[in-house]
Amino acid sequence: MAITDPQIVPSTLASDLDIISFTVEHYPGDALGIATAAPRMTWVCSGMLPIDAQILLKVTRRVPGGQPVEERTYLPTDASVLIPWQFAPLASREEVFATMQAVSASHQPLGKPSATLHFEVGLLEEHEHVADFVGPSWSESETDHRHLPLVRTEVELKEQPKRARLYLSALGLVEAEINGVKVGNDALVPGWSNYNQRVECFTYDVTDELQSGANALGFWLGDGWYRGRLGFDGGYSNFYGDRIAVFAQLEVEYADGSMQNIYSNAWDRQWKATLGPIVCSDLCEGERYDARLEQPGWSKPGFDDSSWQPVAEVMYDPARIENPETSPVRAHESHEPVSIERIGNTEDGRGIWLVDFGQNCSQRIRLHMRDLEAEQSVTLRHVEVLEPDGSIATRTLRRGQQCDVYTSNGSDAWWEPRFAMHGFRYAQIEGFAGELTAADMDCRVYHSVMERTGELTTSNPLLNRLHENAVWSMRSNFVSIPTDCPQRDERMGWTGDICLFVPTAAYLYDVYGFLKSWLKDVRADQVKWGTVPFYVPFVPLGVWAHPQAISTWGDSAVEVPWTLYMESGDVQVLADSYDLIRDWIDEVAGYLSPDGVWDRKPDYPLGQLGDWLDPTAPPEDPTQAMTEKELVATAFYARSCMQGTHIAHILGKTDDETRFAALRDRVIDGFLQRFTNLDGTMTSDTQCAYALAIAFGLLDGEPVRRVKAGNRLACLVRESGGKVSTGFAGTPFVLPALTMTGHNDEAYALLTSTECPSWLYQVVMGATTTWERWDSMRADGSLNPGGMTSFNHYALGSVAEWMHAHIGGLEAVEPGWKRFRIAPVIGGDLTHAETSHITPYGKAEVQWEVNDNVLDLTVAVPAGTTAFVDIVDHERVDLVAGTHHLQMAL
Repeated sequence: MAITDPQIVPSTLASDLDIISFTVEHYPGDALGIATAAPRMTWVCSGMLPIDAQILLKVTRRVPGGQPVEERTYLPTDASVLIPWQFAPLASREEVFATMQAVSASHQPLGKPSATLHFEVGLLEEHEHVADFVGPSWSESETDHRHLPLVRTEVELKEQPKRARLYLSALGLVEAEINGVKVGNDALVPGWSNYNQRVECFTYDVTDELQSGANALGFWLGDGWYRGRLGFDGGYSNFYGDRIAVFAQLEVEYADGSMQNIYSNAWDRQWKATLGPIVCSDLCEGERYDARLEQPGWSKPGFDDSSWQPVAEVMYDPARIENPETSPVRAHESHEPVSIERIGNTEDGRGIWLVDFGQNCSQRIRLHMRDLEAEQSVTLRHVEVLEPDGSIATRTLRRGQQCDVYTSNGSDAWWEPRFAMHGFRYAQIEGFAGELTAADMDCRVYHSVMERTGELTTSNPLLNRLHENAVWSMRSNFVSIPTDCPQRDERMGWTGDICLFVPTAAYLYDVYGFLKSWLKDVRADQVKWGTVPFYVPFVPLGVWAHPQAISTWGDSAVEVPWTLYMESGDVQVLADSYDLIRDWIDEVAGYLSPDGVWDRKPDYPLGQLGDWLDPTAPPEDPTQAMTEKELVATAFYARSCMQGTHIAHILGKTDDETRFAALRDRVIDGFLQRFTNLDGTMTSDTQCAYALAIAFGLLDGEPVRRVKAGNRLACLVRESGGKVSTGFAGTPFVLPALTMTGHNDEAYALLTSTECPSWLYQVVMGATTTWERWDSMRADGSLNPGGMTSFNHYALGSVAEWMHAHIGGLEAVEPGWKRFRIAPVIGGDLTHAETSHITPYGKAEVQWEVNDNVLDLTVAVPAGTTAFVDIVDHERVDLVAGTHHLQMAL
């Protein structure tokens, strides 16, 4: 049976032509404090617009103290993504209410207008940051576990404000309250950035929190990443400074247009500080809270703060304060306990309970502290897994013990830590009075705000759980920056992990703003240290104290912006990252041997990491991989040169394009000469070596060797009994390489194996996230004895990229998904699958089902894009926008 004529379900009725999405830049919906005066606009229509249709753009804009100004214009429909701002540039603080609507050539409505989009410009100029950073004025001699302060002030308002904005930042972490009510829903504000270069300032609408007359502003301060102890091997405290402080700028507008501004400062003696009830708080180690030190009403007007001390200013360059391009960390959902078991008693007879929340992730428990006497404490210990004897596994946490302690003042209260974050599934709660029930706790999931864009389900429940595990590990580690793990004393922005996972991440979520923000810090650290460090923001720790150029980790400088460009179609990320990209390529060019191979050993104890965590490596030495490190380094660098050549061409950097192309050819030639044989074998006869050579296109100029290499890779998979034999570097590419060379059976055998090492071994062992090691847990339930063992790393979850493209069958072939490929690979005893991805143009979808050797395929192509169906042994079919139903024989 041949492919039937595509059955297109058109969407051209006027009632269908609604604008269903309208955004500016890469902000997810309404946005306060955007970072540009001329935001680009993106819209999505529910159907295909007539060729002569237009888009009516209406805006109402207003600066504080001014009158609303209405403007409108008509836009052509040939472009819908990142359209330039059509009016005069916006001013700092200017707010806009905007709608878009599809109209005919005669300006008659073709559908409903978009929902009104509200966005507002932040403080764009250095001189507009008038407030000072202020904090405790007393001496703090400790380097760890410092007693945390509260800061407050009061202000008199002549009447209820018409509009009020709080511009908030901190050196450390801050939570704000106005008149006793928490401002916003964010956590860990302002997040982790390279504070030596920049700190982000968030904007909050606080109009409703203020009142006529007396008002109070209160601020909780935490050490956070600024001065808290960071990292492993003992960590590093006070890396950015040893004094924490809040930046608070409250701007109030009244009905008559007059303004009143309140700035945090040390000179008017109206801002005061004292020690609060948070005795100490560490992001990794946990938080201690003593309710006996609470001062009721401290953030409400009329509170007696005569015993408080005036604040002191902490100097910080206002030019380094910037508006965020990414969203803050927030709580997104809650987990109910799967089980609650009393496992013992404290000395005074109160219970010790083990609670299983069913899902490992970044979360915090909000616990009902009830029936406690003053001075009695409740301790919460958080772990990912249990030991074989059922006790909580704390060894793998190292110093980051994730232990919270609440000391009661004798009154019932609900409590959640403010400035710690935990990665866990199980909690041991010690000292709870009475019977612990699910009603006593609320376990909240935290990560940075991102729009979910990609989904996948299949007929295999184990594969569905594998995919879900990858999603959960991503969410757990996208907390302000892309970390490697959310639980132990590490949580660093390892560049290698995101280099390997970024294509998967960009399919699952809109990560443009999140990663573009992080790339600023990558560039800043590159300039400071002379290379792309192992992790960013960089903190000198242990053997990693002196950054050296290493493959894969450093190649994130090219891979991350390239992936963001391919996903979004936004050239701006390439332009903004170009110095980072160029300097990385040029740096490594100086390390090559005359034949183009990167074989210079980095000058630090570990050298190249190669195929890190190869499953054959001993637990205490993950660098001991089977594949030659020089092979891995040269392969990744060749890919960076390929991408750099494309980037230079796109940006019109002609000289660089020529130079990068010559480097690419030299490196590929050196790779072939040094690491491959004429018979198609390689000097490292490993899954990793063949996967990199094939997936990176290094054998494309040698078609015979490419075929032989593919055959040898398939043979290695069969010889392994379908077990994975790759570490970090090879894992994302082994399935793509098999598929590219026509070995789909071997690809599915590798994917669906349940024997260790394999992806599904983790699933059948009960994993709810992706593990760092293939055998983080042994078959007998014991934990890997290595000192570096995590149960929540996303790197090995990069297999989801292959699942999206080859099980679901959806893959972009042009930047921004302007054109995409539908090519599901049927195998692995799967009978159906479906995937979807929200592209810049709308949702693309693929659904397929196999019945009696006939493939039923349904494809949704968003307006503004085209696609093609590419199934083995069938002619290619080009698709226009619409919904298509196709059938073909298998």
